[in-house]
Amino acid sequence: MRTEDVRRDGLVLRAAVCGDDDRPAVLFVNAVGMENALLAGLGEHFRAHGLNLVTWELRGSPGPEGPAAATLEDHVADALAVLDTLGLTRVHVAGWCTGASIALFATRALGARALSFTSVDGALLFDGVPGARLGNAVFDMCAKIAADTGRAGFYHEAVRPRGNESAVLGVFDEELTVMLTRPYRRDVATLTRFASGIHATCDYDPAAACARLSVPSLFMAREDDEMVGHRNARRAAEAVAGARLSVLPTGGHYALFTDPAGSAAEMAAFMHAVARTGTGAPAA
Repeated sequence: MRTEDVRRDGLVLRAAVCGDDDRPAVLFVNAVGMENALLAGLGEHFRAHGLNLVTWELRGSPGPEGPAAATLEDHVADALAVLDTLGLTRVHVAGWCTGASIALFATRALGARALSFTSVDGALLFDGVPGARLGNAVFDMCAKIAADTGRAGFYHEAVRPRGNESAVLGVFDEELTVMLTRPYRRDVATLTRFASGIHATCDYDPAAACARLSVPSLFMAREDDEMVGHRNARRAAEAVAGARLSVLPTGGHYALFTDPAGSAAEMAAFMHAVARTGTGAPAA
């Protein structure tokens, strides 16, 4: 990955590119709290499929410094600033977990510049919750911290890693586990900013937002995901005219990183089909 600083609103956002500039670009919105390095594996597999992955570290992530408060509009404006700084005119838009909500609104903000939309295990909050055990708990914690930052110290002590995080997440690669739990590891201020960034992705009607999508769309989910419920992906796909739905039985919430080859292949096939057919459906 090569990196580039993007300046907006007094912040320096860390953008990253993995691929060749002459290939179709994918603006990939990572989850709040995650660093660019987490997407390196996906980026290399995108490159192998002829795609160029572009991402940045969201407000509320360990990288960007600045005020704790963030809004969904901030995240979307940051996305557009990344594209403008890199000189990208038309892109596929995708997002993972909370990044899918931001990607949803970035797609609409881009208008004709957006070629397609993909949600990967998206935290699309039908009924106001992610719809799975761990995700519901995380979002509840973040809402309470955002409402009263004085509670962040209590929650930091409760959730900071104690050596059992691999078992909790179901991820047994130590380096990957560290990256996934970074927001909980550092300090109370980092957890506070993380909670604000997460909370900023909650204030919208997912059914109405999905219904306004007018580009080819793909919703990917896993039945054994304990962070976000696959039923929300089904409901989202039903709200988008002509959307494709892919629900696999296994892999969990972190399949994007534990099996980046499989995830990249599915997304690349969809995006290349958009280029051939304009719909995301394979050519007849």
